[in-house]
This record gives sequence, structure tokens and C-alpha cells, in this order.
Amino acid sequence: MLTVKNLSKRFEDTIVLDDLSFTIPSQSIVGLTGKNGIGKTTMLNILGGISKYEGDISFEDNEMKSNFKKYIQKTSLITNLPFMYEFLTMDEMIDLIISLSGEASQEKVMFKRKMVELLNLEPFTSQLIKNLSLGTKQKVHFIISFINRPKLILIDEPFVNFDETSLENVLGFLKSYTIDSESITIFSTHSKEKSIQDIITHNLHIKSSNEITLEGIEVACNLRKPF
Repeated sequence: MLTVKNLSKRFEDTIVLDDLSFTIPSQSIVGLTGKNGIGKTTMLNILGGISKYEGDISFEDNEMKSNFKKYIQKTSLITNLPFMYEFLTMDEMIDLIISLSGEASQEKVMFKRKMVELLNLEPFTSQLIKNLSLGTKQKVHFIISFINRPKLILIDEPFVNFDETSLENVLGFLKSYTIDSESITIFSTHSKEKSIQDIITHNLHIKSSNEITLEGIEVACNLRKPF
């Protein structure tokens, strides 16, 4: 469960988020919506631990401010402008993250192989990151972000540059992963595409700096294993 109480954020004299509170249960896929400039990216950056805030945020009984290490170990923030080492190949970049994550277990290696196949990345494994398109970089970043099996997944405008097949595969993966691992996925989106809307269990809508709503949505439970 993710619990947010009295969350506020200001930039100098501008109040972006003002005293917002909400609770999201596990096994939820949340669409974060609101007009441009309303604070969606700011919200994700705060929940991802890279932006200061006022208020209280806790995930699985780990309060962010008092237990930041445990909170952040369970969290993955996927941005729409991923940072990666430009002069590594795609294969080397993923392997680096696996090695930095601790034990390079067979499970992580198998996860990498399956995700490369799922996202149709086999032709790019030996290409330098700097030569990849933005859409391909986003796919690589997506794989990297799941290496440590996060429980709170935060994604900022995730599917803008995905082709139709990759989008379908990623949505299937996200849906089954979130349910099977009892995690929470939150992503900001403007898309009305049916395939995206179909996996959302809750809509978190920022109406204004001091008004936010969380609505549950009935979704089909025809889940399939990601692998």
C-alpha cells in the first residue's frame, strides 16, 4: 500500500501541490491524469525520491523521510528521457545494471533475455546506446528498471515512442507483473488508447494544486504470465 498524507510542493513562490492525500492499494495499475503543467511529473519525481516535499509518504510501512533506503530499494522511476552510458552497447548497459544490482543470478539473466525478446530488441544488442532511437532507448530503460524487481513502479509518459507490438507486450507484462508481485504501478498518460485504458485499475486525477481524486475502475482479470 502507498499512503500519501498532506503532500505539498512549491517552487519559490509557486504552489504546485497543496495538501494532497490519497491511498493506493497493492495490485493497482494507476493512470495519473491532469492537464499539462498541473504537477504530474512533479508528483512522480516526489514519489520516486528525487524531489523534496512537505508531508508524509510511506510504502509498505516504510516512511520515505525516516527510512529512505528501504523505500527507494523497492521503487523504480522510469522517465521519458532516460539517462544511460552512451558508449556502451545495449547488451553491456543491461549487464552493467545486473552486476551493480548485486548477485548476477540466473533469474536476472533470464529476465533480460525474455524482455529483449518481448520488446523486439534482438537486432540492437550490439549497438551503442548513443546510436539508438529514443523509442529503443526507452525500451532498454524499461528493462533496466525491472532488474531489481521493484514493488512501486513510477512511469512518466511511458509509451509515446513504442510501436504497436511492443506496446501490447509491455502492457501485458505490466498487468501481470503488478498483480503477481503485489506491486503498484503508476504512470502519467494523456492517451485514450483502449489497450492502455484497459489495464488501468484506478484513475488518480489532479484537478488542481489542492484537489486530487482516486477512482477505482473495474478491469478484466484475464491475466497472463509475463513469461
